[in-house]
Amino acid sequence: MEIQKHIPKPVFTPTHKLVDPSHPMLNEPPEKFDFANPQMDPIELSELLVKHMQHFGGIGLSANQLGLPYRVFCMVGEPMHVCFNPIITGMGDEINMLDEGCLSWPGLYLKIKRPASIRVRFQDYNGDMVVKKFAGMSARVFQHEYEHLQGEHFVEHVSRFALDRARQKQAKTLNKVRKQLRDANKKIQTR
Repeated sequence: MEIQKHIPKPVFTPTHKLVDPSHPMLNEPPEKFDFANPQMDPIELSELLVKHMQHFGGIGLSANQLGLPYRVFCMVGEPMHVCFNPIITGMGDEINMLDEGCLSWPGLYLKIKRPASIRVRFQDYNGDMVVKKFAGMSARVFQHEYEHLQGEHFVEHVSRFALDRARQKQAKTLNKVRKQLRDANKKIQTR
């Protein structure tokens, strides 16, 4: 069985790209996922979302971010959650403000206020109803992804001034990364 250690795991090749934030798919609530007449196999959809989320380096991903018109998202956790037709049924009184980013806006981080705990209801990939309470980062991720399914965006939670400053930082960061990539490519080409 020593051979298995040396066999490389297959590399995941994404089948979908992240849609641009201005795409209509991200600005309108997608249709409810119909388990009685599924538009797509829910297990395959769950696997597709999780693999793409991991590929893009996220901690949550909604189907509409990939251009899929289904009311479902995945989020990291123990266990990993894939939430079909989610609803937030209650919110705690404590509010936290933390930096938040989004795969749809690479390198953009905003200080967002959100309830620290929530009660939710969703269906799992079998169509079974799940009722849970999330707190901390899980609550934040759930709310962020839920907003995507409402056709809303985290950039709508901040003032124009805060968004402009964050975009300036984003541009500096992305320019720095691009320069590092160019420098790395030059080193590779000179070898």
